[in-house]
Amino acid sequence: MLVVSAIALLSAFTIPFFVHTGGGIARWIAGLLIVSEIAFWTGGIILGKEVARKYRRYLNPKNWSRKQHKSSNDGE
Repeated sequence: MLVVSAIALLSAFTIPFFVHTGGGIARWIAGLLIVSEIAFWTGGIILGKEVARKYRRYLNPKNWSRKQHKSSNDGE
């Protein structure tokens, strides 16, 4: 579902090159953005609570300035 969401979102950027009427462009882009959001949140529900929690932590502005801790053992 997340792949479908990404494809729909990226294809919204290509619509102005293919559709030449103003109303057609607006309808296609709005439809693709709605499909993208529905697919993204459906995928989040399917993946579970852990992924949603990680996503929320990633979007929390308090965590933006903190350094990421590496969990791999890279010889240090």
